[in-house]
Amino acid sequence: MKLPTITSLLTALLLNNMQISALAQDNQQITTSMSLKQAQEYAIKNNANSRNSVLDMEIAKKKVWETTAIGMPQVNAGGNYQHLFIVPEMSFGGNPYLKTVLADGTPLLSQDINKNVTIAYNEVPPIKLGVANNVTFDVTVSQLLFSGEYIVALQATKVFYLMTTQNKEKTEIDLKETVANSYALALVLEQSRNVLTQSQENTNKTFSDMQQMLKQGLVENTDVDQIELVSLTLKNALSSMNRQLNATYDLIKFQIGMPFADKIILTDNLDEIANTVNLVTIIGTQFNINNNLDYQILTTSETISALNLKREKSTYLPTINAVYRHTQLLNEPEFNFTPKDVFQVSLNLPIFSSGSRNVKVQQRTMELQKTKNTKENLANGLQLQYITTRNELTTAYETYLNNKKNIELTKRIYDKTLIKFNEGIASSREITDNLNQYLTAQTNLYNSIFSIISAKNKLDKLNNNL
Repeated sequence: MKLPTITSLLTALLLNNMQISALAQDNQQITTSMSLKQAQEYAIKNNANSRNSVLDMEIAKKKVWETTAIGMPQVNAGGNYQHLFIVPEMSFGGNPYLKTVLADGTPLLSQDINKNVTIAYNEVPPIKLGVANNVTFDVTVSQLLFSGEYIVALQATKVFYLMTTQNKEKTEIDLKETVANSYALALVLEQSRNVLTQSQENTNKTFSDMQQMLKQGLVENTDVDQIELVSLTLKNALSSMNRQLNATYDLIKFQIGMPFADKIILTDNLDEIANTVNLVTIIGTQFNINNNLDYQILTTSETISALNLKREKSTYLPTINAVYRHTQLLNEPEFNFTPKDVFQVSLNLPIFSSGSRNVKVQQRTMELQKTKNTKENLANGLQLQYITTRNELTTAYETYLNNKKNIELTKRIYDKTLIKFNEGIASSREITDNLNQYLTAQTNLYNSIFSIISAKNKLDKLNNNL
C-alpha cells in the first residue's frame, strides 16, 4: 500500500539505506525516546546548519569589533637595518699658512721672501654624513579623526549582526518545520503498518480456514487462490511499508543530527498531534506579517541598502587623520637632519571624480528601490500564502472528518462480507474488493491527518510560532 501524498517526502533522504544499515551494525546502538518537541530541540543543538548559524553569529560579533577597531588608535612598530657601501662625505677644504723652503739656520732676508716662501694648506678631514651600518627603529601612532564612510560602516555592522540573528532564527524555524513533518510522516507510516499487519493476520487466518474447507470440498480452488493472492499482496505491501518507515527514521536522524547507528523511538501519538489543531482558533487568527521572519530579513536588507546609499553619499565628505611617529637610530651620524618626533594631521578632500561618485549614488538609489519593490511583493505573496494554507487546512480537516466515517463504514462492510463468505453467501472476489476499499480508506485517513499537520506547521512557520 502506498501513500501518494506522503512518500514524496522520502526523496529528501540523502544517504543510501543499505549503507546506513551497514554503519549501524558496525557501531554500538543507543536507543533514544523523543517527543516532537525533544526532537526539535535536539535538532537545534546538533544539526549542522543550526550549528553553522551559531558560528555565523560569532563571526558577526567579530566583524562588528573589526569594523569598530578601524576608528580606534592604531600603533605600529618597525625596524630597519641599512648598510651603505659608500658613506656620503662633506669637505670644508684646508687652512692656509706660510712655509719656508730655506735650509735650517739660514737667515731670512727681505729679498728672499718672494723667491723662497710658498703658501701651503692644512688638510681638514671631511665630515661623514652617515654611518656604514645602522639600525632604525620607529613607532607610529595613528588615529582616524573623521570619516563619513567609517560612521556609516559602524551603523552597517549593527544591522549586519541583526540580519545574522534573524538568519539563525529562520534556520531554526525551518528546521523545526522539517522535523515536525518528518515526525508526523513516521507516525503515519507506523499506523499504516499496523493496519496492514492486522489485515494480513486476518487474511492469513481466512486463508488457513479456507484450505481446511477446500479439503472438505466446501469451497473451490479459485476462492482459495483468490485469498492467497490477497495475502501475498498484503505481505509485499507490508515489506514496502517497513522499508519506507526505516528510511523515514533515517531521515529524521539525518535532520536532527543523530548518528545513524542509534535507534529513535517516537513517543508522541498521531491522533494527539492532530487533535492539537484548533480549526476555529486558526481561522480566527489574523496574519501579522511583521512576525514573519522572511519579511523581517527583507526589512533588514532594505536597511542595508539604505546604508549603502548613505555610504556612497559620505564619499563627498573629507577624511581627517592624525599621525605621530618617533624614529630612533642605533648609530647616530655626526650630522642627522631627520627629526625623531613628528606629528601631522592630514586632510583628504574629494573635489572632482569625473562623475564616478554621482553614478555610484544613483546605482545605490536604484538598488534601494528594487529592495522596496521586492519587500512589497513579498508582503503580498506571504499574505496569499497564508490564505491558501489556511484554506488547505480547512479542506484537510473536513476531509479528515469524512475519512473517519469512511473507515467505520468500510470496516463494517469488510467484516460483514467476511462473515458472509464463511457462511458461503459471499464470494472471495467480494472479500478482495471490500478489503481494498478498507485499506484505501485507511490510506486516505492518514493522508488527511498528515495534510492537517503539514498545513498547521506551515501556518505556524508563517507566524513564527513553531
